[in-house]
Amino acid sequence: MVIKMNRLALWHQAKSEYAYAYDKDTLHLVLRTGKNDLTEVLCIHGDPFSWHKTALSTKMVWKHDITPMMKRYQTRDFDFYFVQIKPANFRTKYAFILKEPEHTYLFGAKRVKEFVSEKELYQEYDLTEYFNFPYLNQEDLHHTPSWVKDTIWYQIFPDRFYTTLEETVLPWGKLPVFNHEHYGGNLLGIMEKLPYLADLGITGIYFTPIFFSPSAHKYDTSDYFLIDPQIGTNEEFKEMVKRAHQLGIKVMLDGVFNHCGYHHPFFQDVVKNGEKSIYKDAFFIDEFPVVNFPLDSLGKPINYHGIPLRFRTFAFTPVMPKWNTSNPLVEEHLLSVITYWIKEHDIDGWRLDVSNEVSHEFLRKIKEVSRKAKKETFILGENWDSSIPWLRGDQLDSVMNYDLIYPVWKYLDHTFDKETFIDMIQNYLAQTPKNVMENMFNLVGSHDTIRIKRRLKDDPRRVKLSYLLMFLSCGAPNIYYGDEIGLTGEHDPDNRRCMLWDNQEIDHDFYSFTKKLIQLRKSYPVMRDPDYHFINSNALLFTKRDKETELLVMIYNEPKKGLITIPKNYQGRYIDLLTEQILTLHDTMNVEAYSFMLLKKEETLWNLRFAMLLNAPMSVSQLYHVSLIKRAMFTKKPKILSIRSSRN
Repeated sequence: MVIKMNRLALWHQAKSEYAYAYDKDTLHLVLRTGKNDLTEVLCIHGDPFSWHKTALSTKMVWKHDITPMMKRYQTRDFDFYFVQIKPANFRTKYAFILKEPEHTYLFGAKRVKEFVSEKELYQEYDLTEYFNFPYLNQEDLHHTPSWVKDTIWYQIFPDRFYTTLEETVLPWGKLPVFNHEHYGGNLLGIMEKLPYLADLGITGIYFTPIFFSPSAHKYDTSDYFLIDPQIGTNEEFKEMVKRAHQLGIKVMLDGVFNHCGYHHPFFQDVVKNGEKSIYKDAFFIDEFPVVNFPLDSLGKPINYHGIPLRFRTFAFTPVMPKWNTSNPLVEEHLLSVITYWIKEHDIDGWRLDVSNEVSHEFLRKIKEVSRKAKKETFILGENWDSSIPWLRGDQLDSVMNYDLIYPVWKYLDHTFDKETFIDMIQNYLAQTPKNVMENMFNLVGSHDTIRIKRRLKDDPRRVKLSYLLMFLSCGAPNIYYGDEIGLTGEHDPDNRRCMLWDNQEIDHDFYSFTKKLIQLRKSYPVMRDPDYHFINSNALLFTKRDKETELLVMIYNEPKKGLITIPKNYQGRYIDLLTEQILTLHDTMNVEAYSFMLLKKEETLWNLRFAMLLNAPMSVSQLYHVSLIKRAMFTKKPKILSIRSSRN
């Protein structure tokens, strides 16, 4: 038997991102094949215990179904086929029927073999060669709090957001920025600005660390139970959470449980007592005494670069000794911290710093105690790579989605061309479970990256492209404080500048754009649909669609004006949801440098008007669309554009 298809490209694995329980009834199956290798793929599936007699055979034969698979994604090298099935008894055996122009094959768990006629197949079923999904157990599902996927996050670096102090050690906004400097941002200041966040449309705040620590960034925790006095008090934090909740805003804290600070009492006991310390096994100590580097007058490590340390740390910094989370004293201490802030201060989530270096076992315990303290607690991890092993449902609910934003960065800064960008996005979509993707923490920048504005050469037009792509991605978008008003900055610590509050310094246009995106995101659920349906054009052109709505998106990522092509199927009259203009697309159109459009087909407007006349129930997106139409068409000066062919 000669198999023409690329067998090395053929891939499926049961109980993985290629076969997972989407919900309590539904199984998602993904098959990877070589690009354009096959004309059709079918999934043969059934209960492994369901056998019966038929007119075709005197023997008991397997009762099964054959379901066509959809070619959902295509990259430069692969096709990804998808099917959704609902096993009647929550279990299934399955294999894939692969069709070439002249041959048909059966791909199962053991091999690829030629597929005979179904009549003959009845007599030779060997389910040991089939893939197996033994049972859809509810306990194994990815149980993420229901509120997460609809959240609009806002990340705050507390020392740099807003201060209520009349006098601070440093002038607000002083440059350059250093990590050891404190500007005086505090919890009372954040409380004062909660209405600002609510008006913007924010429904979740992620705080970088706020616990007692000598640094401004506070990733070197000294006391996990105490709000740093430079930021505020425990009581002020409790009041802030209460006020945030009254405004419909969730609160998530940064939990630094991979390591602590040099001045944490456990580690200081090891420094003082060496091998006699009861906490010596709370850390990974190679040699005593642990201190083999200079200390300053306050007992802080200095001039340690190049000195081989005698204990494990985060990176190579002795100010952050790594916890041994398998030690009972450490486990009890850190888990009590998690429970305390949930129960006593009613927080809604934990962002776990350096979560990919924390043991899987301890992450499971964090998840367990968090959910026991509050059922709807969200657990977010700081993972910079593909994170499927952490996202099985028993550890993290989500990760900071650098895996998605990396191709966005590289496309918008012109490192990648459009084709490479699409290829990487399709790979991400194909290999990320949909129930994981829905809860991802999407971002274009953070306290660990260059500000998105500086990354894109301080050009607001280009930053708008990044924000549009983020808000059109499946998952919850996050705004790093100040992005919405034009704050810029290089790498850490320059990316942690003070928030701009002076009306003269604020980019009001970008603020309005951000606020509009948030409104649209809440009004059009289709914006968070997982798939991009890319369209052949010299611009980045794609649709987002669900059962109710289809949006057409155009992104022109070029530094000069240009002429782009519009395929015939997408020509016609639209309303631009961002500008509220009605326009007509022809076969080609002239566009400005770094421009974009978010369009909805006008032909659906008559259905909306008819529904209004009948007082028929309408969805949130339909109601919002009606309001746009009224503004666009029934004002004294309606904004109607015709984008005509260059040949006219």
